[in-house]
Amino acid sequence: MASIFQFTDYREYLKAYFAERKKSDRTFSHRWIARQLDISTSNFLWLVMQGRRNLKPGICLKISELFKHSRQEAEYFENMVNFAQAKISREKDLFFRRMAALRKELKIETIEEWQYEYYTNWYNPVIRELVTSPAFDGDPATLSSLLQPSITPRLVKQSIELLLKLKMIKRRAHNRYIQTFPNITTGPEVNSLAVVNFHRAMGNLAVESLDRIPKQERNITASTVFITREMFDTIREKIEEFRKEILRLADTVKQGDRVYQINFQVFPVSKAYRRQYNTPNPSSTRRRD
Repeated sequence: MASIFQFTDYREYLKAYFAERKKSDRTFSHRWIARQLDISTSNFLWLVMQGRRNLKPGICLKISELFKHSRQEAEYFENMVNFAQAKISREKDLFFRRMAALRKELKIETIEEWQYEYYTNWYNPVIRELVTSPAFDGDPATLSSLLQPSITPRLVKQSIELLLKLKMIKRRAHNRYIQTFPNITTGPEVNSLAVVNFHRAMGNLAVESLDRIPKQERNITASTVFITREMFDTIREKIEEFRKEILRLADTVKQGDRVYQINFQVFPVSKAYRRQYNTPNPSSTRRRD
């Protein structure tokens, strides 16, 4: 039977457990489970598997007892349930870290955790760009002093090891590196959480740059506009086209001299405003740094 620690989605774990247990125990059924859990809905577990019902803490404990989970398995299962059902990304982050800590304790490593770590720490993509420079001598302290804000050489070394694990860089002779382009994928929930963490970290750096980076070395502007949803979709498409154009331009540079982070942010600052009659669209207010 597959180890519970191979899963990050508790519904997928329940499906796998049920299918495997059913092969060796014909009495094992949704109805039998409902009776053991003292639940009147005979297909309760099936509804949970399909995402139509959630699990409450008391039921989690009963399921662990029924499945004869070890202490660590029960703790992992509870965190896996909380991770899936958390509404706020910071809560998801907390439960995923607890899951990762349990797996680390058991010396179990998964690709999801490596990818999650890549996106969670802002400096990993930056080091991936810097480490391939011919000027890099292989000493983590060299990159540590280049980063803004700086991090310790130990964190640089860990980042390089992570990039190697993910096959995002490849080591060549004399501590030289080249970039590779693997297909970085995770389960949908882990991936979305990792990307949220990445945008949060980069957003924080953008705010800090207002005080840390001289004005002539940055470009931060903002526009507040009163538009329709259709116009928002058009703007989003244009931003995506521009982002791709920037990537094409970057590809033409054989060797850069500095790493830049380029953020695009468009988000609502009001709820949808509906009028029963037509009125002229008010002038947009635009502010520049």
